[in-house]
Amino acid sequence: MIDSHAHLTMFEPDERRDVIARAQDAGVGTILAPSTGGDDLDAVVELAGEGEGAILGAAGFHPHEATTLGADWKRRLERALESPGIVAVGEIGLDYHYDLSPRDEQRKVLAWQLALAVERGLPVVLHHREAWDDFLAALDAAPGVRGVAHSFTEGAAGAAEMTRRGLHVGISGMVTFAKADNVRDAARAVEPGRLLVETDSPYLAPVPHRGKRNEPAWVRLVAAEVARLRDADPAAVERDTDAAFAALFLAPR
Repeated sequence: MIDSHAHLTMFEPDERRDVIARAQDAGVGTILAPSTGGDDLDAVVELAGEGEGAILGAAGFHPHEATTLGADWKRRLERALESPGIVAVGEIGLDYHYDLSPRDEQRKVLAWQLALAVERGLPVVLHHREAWDDFLAALDAAPGVRGVAHSFTEGAAGAAEMTRRGLHVGISGMVTFAKADNVRDAARAVEPGRLLVETDSPYLAPVPHRGKRNEPAWVRLVAAEVARLRDADPAAVERDTDAAFAALFLAPR
């Protein structure tokens, strides 16, 4: 089983060791850990370098951190993408809900990171919130981009927009939330080769753990709900999502 998105750097080192051990005990063999910016870029690189394949990393600047991505950090990000175990550019995107960076700056930083990913032959890990039209426009301005729209909330129609562009869709623990019909609609609609499951740890813990700090061991609860929604064998969902992850993140550049 693979957790395609977990912020391992948001756990303290001692806690992180326990979290990874519990994930392994639960049969979660691979975790993809994205960075959010300069504060955790080096930590993600270190984790991925030591993980022997169990921990993979994505290096990027989250839209909240767009204003911090100056020339020096751009160079450091470019170097980070050459590090062992770093398999993607991410977490990148647009977030107009909090607007922690100005929207025009978010768009510029997203465009630069998308172009960098295409240049390096790497997939992207995408975040978007309340910025749908600009998000689609940014993707369309970056021909050849591939990756996953993580923790997806835009329903079946939105999922079709992603897969039409050759992107994958990541389903998080929100799929278990009572009012998340939009997420369930997306989980039902995505074709098997484009579907990933994730925890987004330490956020969005699935039922029955909602309200607790999420962790990768619980990605099995996400997959089980996806299997129920798709009227599928849980083992088949695991095989399909593992294969989709491998095709996206582990294929030669």
